[in-house]
Amino acid sequence: MNIKKFIISAIIGTAACFSGCKQSEFDYKMVEVSAEDVSAINFYTGSDMLIADGKATLKFIVETNKTIKNADGTTASQLFDYRKLPAGTVKIYEQTSNKEVGFTYNTSTAVAGSKLKFYAQVGNIKSPVKEVTIRATPPVLPTLYVDVIFHVWELNPTNVAYDPSSFQPTNYSDIVNGVKIMNDIINNKVGNAPNGATANIVFRLATKNVAGQTLQYPGYDRIVYSDEVKNNPLVLAINPADFTGFINKTPANVAKYIWNPKSYLNIHLLPFGSGTFLGTLSPPKQLAPGLGEVSIPGITGIAANEDDFVTTTQAQSTTVLMPYTVFRPGFERRIEIFNIIGIFYGLYSPAFTTARLYSDFCQDTPEYNSTNQDITTTIQTAINGEKFFLENAMDDNRNPSSHNSLTLDQVNRMRSVLLRCPGRMNSKTQ
Repeated sequence: MNIKKFIISAIIGTAACFSGCKQSEFDYKMVEVSAEDVSAINFYTGSDMLIADGKATLKFIVETNKTIKNADGTTASQLFDYRKLPAGTVKIYEQTSNKEVGFTYNTSTAVAGSKLKFYAQVGNIKSPVKEVTIRATPPVLPTLYVDVIFHVWELNPTNVAYDPSSFQPTNYSDIVNGVKIMNDIINNKVGNAPNGATANIVFRLATKNVAGQTLQYPGYDRIVYSDEVKNNPLVLAINPADFTGFINKTPANVAKYIWNPKSYLNIHLLPFGSGTFLGTLSPPKQLAPGLGEVSIPGITGIAANEDDFVTTTQAQSTTVLMPYTVFRPGFERRIEIFNIIGIFYGLYSPAFTTARLYSDFCQDTPEYNSTNQDITTTIQTAINGEKFFLENAMDDNRNPSSHNSLTLDQVNRMRSVLLRCPGRMNSKTQ
């Protein structure tokens, strides 16, 4: 057959096929729901406490249910997205004032210690009432400054393990950006969590080294290493214990790689991934409580003085050990380094554990079971069944938390550690 005739025949045949096809007469339509379909409402305030500073905000969570009939004639309750209802169908009220408040609420006038009561309503269906206790606006704390030095460990290009195709240096601009982001978060410039508070702590890149010499790049100390860091030279791979062992090996090494911990926050950037535990430790000791002070919960050791910190393992006890990958979070995420630094200053993940009171020794952080966490959503369920938005800066970096705030209890704990835990007492007042 002539190829031209074949193509023409194929076109005609295809056209005939399409002309013979009819549009389905079935009227496809999405299921619609109305207020009458709502049989029950699950309602959560996100927190049972709220700071009355006009910024801290409750973010309400609403779940609507409808009754469905099973094939066997029985009925069951089924969740459906309230956003499928016509706009304005779901209403949220503060019971005492009987005012509709919307899906968020903040106040600067409520009296500390008073209680507000909220509920959600659709048509004639109301949710159970939830109570929230008002907290006073915290006083402005004196500003503390912490000079930071990043010891950035980079493999020598002459080492047999060096791979130029995969090596990624840590960009200095990322360090600068990471510190700025951290300061914004802990000083409550990013979020509006219901118990969020400003730490009034400024981490700044150190401008001088221990000898008083001006650094070419503030806060940056590049260290080129090779096999000399290995505890066992016969082992091929270098592991975290090799770095800490090398730093602790001699007094000369400690002096070189750990700048005076009473004057600097030492951060060692090591070539490992975020899933690797590098050994950053919580404070082991605190000074005995002075007049008007109470013991910091969870820190069992009592120090004799400001210099009484663990000296045999200084790399783990007086420094932050941080993996490279926190500075490579992906294009869609910001650089977040505080999660690891927070551990150094006595903070913990809000995830529940039976080993610690309130899990992180803070009453205003909702406790949740991290093993059951749905890592696809920013909403989490606390161990008491209440739901809330993940916003805490100490949430796991791998989870979809906003990481945008510290609570008032976390702020008070962190500042206490800065002022009373040897090896971490590196703040200044100017």
